[in-house]
Amino acid sequence: MKKLIKDFIHRPGVHCESTALRNIYEFYGFNFTEPMIFGLGSALGFVYWKTEWMKFPFIGGRINDLDRNLCDNLGVSLEIRKTSSKRKAYQSLKELISSGIPVAIHVDMPYLKYLKLSKEAHFGAHTVVVAGLDEERGIAYIADTQYQKLQIATLGELEEARASKFGPFPAQNVWLEFKFPLKLSPLNTAIERAIVRTADSMLNPPIKNLGIKGIRHFGNEIVTWPEEYPPQEFGWGYKFTYVYLEEDGSGGGCFRYLFSRFLREASECIKSDELKSLGDKYEQVGRRWTEVAHLVQDIPTGGKVGDIQKLLFEIADEEEVIFSALKKFG
Repeated sequence: MKKLIKDFIHRPGVHCESTALRNIYEFYGFNFTEPMIFGLGSALGFVYWKTEWMKFPFIGGRINDLDRNLCDNLGVSLEIRKTSSKRKAYQSLKELISSGIPVAIHVDMPYLKYLKLSKEAHFGAHTVVVAGLDEERGIAYIADTQYQKLQIATLGELEEARASKFGPFPAQNVWLEFKFPLKLSPLNTAIERAIVRTADSMLNPPIKNLGIKGIRHFGNEIVTWPEEYPPQEFGWGYKFTYVYLEEDGSGGGCFRYLFSRFLREASECIKSDELKSLGDKYEQVGRRWTEVAHLVQDIPTGGKVGDIQKLLFEIADEEEVIFSALKKFG
């Protein structure tokens, strides 16, 4: 089989999943910017994740259900498929590609050589779109976030990347299947629903390590890090935390810049000066998260955790005020 989906267009972005979904939606004739996809997916969040089996805490700025929320808010049917069989995973991919359908999949990043990552940098929730297969050459064509053009991976690389079981986010041969209606839900309604859903998840998380409670929990925990995770031994962990907050697919500022752009774009759609003002304020919050990221990175060279704690508590207060205002848009 040799098939490259000609009508598929990849536009680079800052975050893997919102870029992949933006590409898929355009393929089906529905054009959105990446910030609008991210916001309509009610994706903004916060998580402080620490378990006994994890070597170092994970800090994240978004929720897991971007794809489901996006489709729910816009009236699109979504099936998230998963299998333990490498053969079934590839056969399903091949059938969809042969039918002219691009496929969004999860992959563990180090297995894809074009990413040039260390073998230890496992992250199995990375989302890409397979836009073609060439079995004669044994390769797949992949649309991946920041790259301008389709990337090439061997079918062997792709198989291992899809089947990876490495935590904390194992890829597990996940792929997405969509059924688009002729017309999406009204954009104004979808925007308001998405904003309220985001605000509610931030203000009323089910556990203390999520949402605004999670930011305050992070503030309480950060002062214990140097003792619990000695910088001379866990320097990589402090570096990874910086990367997760500022560089690796967040768009900077713990995803806050991306969400602030959504709010400003949404304000034009629903004609709301208040929403634009809140978007501007949230960009300032993003800048404070950028400061947190740099301070965490500096802990091994003498950065003061007390300064980070103070900043996190201030951020939590600011986000609480902003999301309390956003919740009124429902």
